[in-house]
Amino acid sequence: MHDWDPVAADALHDCKQTLEERDVVRWLREATRAMWRPNAERYEPSHLFDTPRGVAALSLENLRERMLAEYRAAHSPWRARGVRVTVPHGSLLIEVGDLAVHVVKAPGVQIREPEWRRFFWDGSETRRAAAERNGWANVLPPPPMEGQLAFDFEVIPAGGHPVVRELFFVWAGDSIGLTAGWLGLPRLGRPRWLAVTPLWRDDLADGDGASDGVPRRPTGVAFSEREAPEPTVSLKQQQEETAR
Repeated sequence: MHDWDPVAADALHDCKQTLEERDVVRWLREATRAMWRPNAERYEPSHLFDTPRGVAALSLENLRERMLAEYRAAHSPWRARGVRVTVPHGSLLIEVGDLAVHVVKAPGVQIREPEWRRFFWDGSETRRAAAERNGWANVLPPPPMEGQLAFDFEVIPAGGHPVVRELFFVWAGDSIGLTAGWLGLPRLGRPRWLAVTPLWRDDLADGDGASDGVPRRPTGVAFSEREAPEPTVSLKQQQEETAR
């Protein structure tokens, strides 16, 4: 059980509801599942010397390109729903009205809930800036200086909560293709999060099959043991000389 800031938790609930109303949560879930399954299938640390960091980088690029392609498709519904997808500094950004959703991969190859205290934002200027913009929401205004009136500061009305717009969509995937997702409000300093709420967590229906779009357990030979396809090679015929 996490002791999230109650004011931030209320704000996050409203943000999540907005994303659900625009169908963005479903889109994130389906795109994450479709992206992760082939990556999980070919992830083989013992045979191909894959690493969690390497597959995370590849997966983030795959998710970025998949969602961009779906957004730009001819019959895409997202613009009509007030959704905008861009890639500032190469990082996927989903804007829904006033909300800005950034994408973060949880550490490791597993779907249990991450250790939220172990996240940090200094490795990405985009994430750090987003967390900094949310940072003010968890602090009280400073006491007035001499000659300054208390009402010069913004005061949250009773029963209300601060306006936050920077959200991190955190996703995780395990070695058989299951996924999980969370939505959080980041901040600088400690704790790293103002609040986090779950979005979904895949679970196998039984030992062999799955339901609700959840992948089945892998069967057959491992990815590293599959035969490489024989390339089709043909020589390009030279055109006959037109003049002799």
